[in-house]
This record gives sequence, C-alpha cells and structure tokens, in this order.
Amino acid sequence: MKGSLLLSTLVVLAGCSTVEPADERPVTRADITTLIGSAKAQHIDSCKVLPLGKKACGGPERYVVYSSESITDERALLDAVHRYNENAKEAAKRGYSTCQHIPEPEPQLVGGMCTIPN
Repeated sequence: MKGSLLLSTLVVLAGCSTVEPADERPVTRADITTLIGSAKAQHIDSCKVLPLGKKACGGPERYVVYSSESITDERALLDAVHRYNENAKEAAKRGYSTCQHIPEPEPQLVGGMCTIPN
C-alpha cells in the first residue's frame, strides 16, 4: 500500500514540472517593434505610450507608442514589454547610466499615425 502511494505521489509530482516553455528567450526591442507593427489610428485616444527598459538610476530608457486600433495582440505586447523591462532591470543592477529623467511623452496623431516626440 505504501509503495503504491509513493508511486502515485511521484507520478503526480512529475507532472508538476517547473520546466520553462521553450520560447523563454529574452525579448528584444526588435520583437517589441514587430508586435507594435504600424501605429495607425483615427483617434488620438487610441495612441498608447509604454515605458521601455530601465536605467540604473531608475526610470525607463525610452518610451514606445502603439495604437490600440491597429495592434493585433495587445496582451502579447504588454507581456513582451514586461519581460523586456524585467530583464533590463536586472541588467541595470550591473551597469550604469545617465540619471537624466525622461518624462513620459504625450502621444500625437500625425497623418493617421501615433507618434511621440524624440
């Protein structure tokens, strides 16, 4: 009885493996740019700004803009940005950067495209 209970427990625990999915490679800015695609919009309210990266002194390295009208998978974009930022936070602990504060820009709608000032 104890042997079969032990075997059952091992089988159940083996199914609870913590192996990460194969596609857990670091997210790149190119990946994020691809997810954003073209930031086409008809209304300024569709233009969204996200902080990207982390500076060693705190705050984002930059911002990106996307359109909620034209993005195909907003959840995938937000998850990718989160993963990118987490990786950047760890990298920032080992490095240095300017401590210049970069305020969050207001998105603009220019010629049917969401943009942010450089």
